[in-house]
Amino acid sequence: MKILDRYIIKSILKISIVAILVFALILVAVELFGRMDSIMTGSVPFKDILQYALLSVPQYLMMVSSLAFLFGTTYFLSMLSANNERIAILNAGMGRSRISLPIIILAIIITLVSIFAKERIINPLIARHDTLGQELFGLSSSNDTRNIVLKDDNGYLVYTKRFISSSNTILDPVIVKTENGKIKSRIEGEEGYYLDGVWNIENANCYSIDESGVTITFEPLLTLNDFSLEPEFFQSENLNVETMGFGTALSYLKKLKNTSPQAWQEKCTDWLRSLFSPLAIFVLMTVSATMSYSMKKNVLLFSIIQSLCIAVVYYVCDMVFSIASHQGTIHPFMSILLPVMITIGINFIIDRLGRLL
Repeated sequence: MKILDRYIIKSILKISIVAILVFALILVAVELFGRMDSIMTGSVPFKDILQYALLSVPQYLMMVSSLAFLFGTTYFLSMLSANNERIAILNAGMGRSRISLPIIILAIIITLVSIFAKERIINPLIARHDTLGQELFGLSSSNDTRNIVLKDDNGYLVYTKRFISSSNTILDPVIVKTENGKIKSRIEGEEGYYLDGVWNIENANCYSIDESGVTITFEPLLTLNDFSLEPEFFQSENLNVETMGFGTALSYLKKLKNTSPQAWQEKCTDWLRSLFSPLAIFVLMTVSATMSYSMKKNVLLFSIIQSLCIAVVYYVCDMVFSIASHQGTIHPFMSILLPVMITIGINFIIDRLGRLL
């Protein structure tokens, strides 16, 4: 039993690792080719471009790992059938599940390791890669936003025409204070800036509403001690939550859900898809491990075609449900779960129909 497990795992890993390295090197070459103008003109030192390309390698390794493990598993199992090794294993009294079991366990281990590596190693490198790209090639890094509407936990509703991230400044803010669903005050200012944990509004017209009517006052500088939104929430449309640490992302999304539900829906979807992107490895390896490989001729060709078709189904479902989650049609977690269930279900149906036919 242990000999068979070692043979299966070693064969799949050997093929998959080679495929990952080849695919990743191709993508790095494309990355360097895309910066050929900077290399030829010498506007950016070659060592900096090389560093930029190398920092992209971990991201590319993660991108191609699912397809590489799919190819490695499919190639090994198709060769197992083509060389009649599967017949020997079945004649030894071991069923199809005995061959599939170590592959599925390997897929689970690789997926868990990939999720941990992405959180601890790959995401910081991606952030460094993006920062270096901004420094070397002037790629867009602006977190400035326009026409923002937010609310906080203390009953404030704020609208501002523009947020300037470099100075943590909001322009032409309109801030409304509510209590029990009723408007208590309205503040209109020329500019607001964030300093020492509080917002300060310059040249503010303040409208206080009570049972006796509306009272209007003018404040050259108004400090809002109970207005709790940090500057990060004003740049939420551009803030990259995918490369945040696990704890930081959870804290950010928890606050964002109360202040801007639509932005939370989008950011939570992006974060979950990034966090569980290695789940594709488990899905595609499981699909490959549970295929029948019963073709009498060209087993490798037809097996690869079948597995790639199932992979296309998975990625199309992932894209469709991601769009649905961004639009608020489904919960963000369902955008992760539904593609997995649909892909494995379709593969199961195809396998059963193949046995009947």
